[in-house]
Amino acid sequence: MAKIDFNQIYDGVTLALHRAFPDARIHGGTIKQGLKDGDFNVIPISVNHTSELMTRAKRKAVFDAIYYPSDSGGRAECLRIAHKLPDILGTIRTPNGDKVHCLSFDMTIEDDVLHCLVDYPHFVYEQDTADSMENLKFE
Repeated sequence: MAKIDFNQIYDGVTLALHRAFPDARIHGGTIKQGLKDGDFNVIPISVNHTSELMTRAKRKAVFDAIYYPSDSGGRAECLRIAHKLPDILGTIRTPNGDKVHCLSFDMTIEDDVLHCLVDYPHFVYEQDTADSMENLKFE
């Protein structure tokens, strides 16, 4: 198991969407032009790092997976996609092959655009920077 970072989780989300919707284009960030019906945009919303006991740390990455339906599909198309997304994004696989599970999945439809907020909490080990007793010098 490799050390998981936020970029790997982001890549895992976009890869999962691409596998499930091969005809859709998956964007990341600001889209200036060329947006088409059925496209996704994955935006990192927040990241959190909380130190735990010893060298463990809890991290959480939150992403907004935005779906742009066709004009004719509207809210009904958003609801069809929203029904599929928990299964698609519930467990993702990073490019390194690690599995990360989504523990919170919130969906809203604003201006006939589907927003899916997903968060991926996980634990990592921090590097131990404390000096061992063997290396201490007494004066």
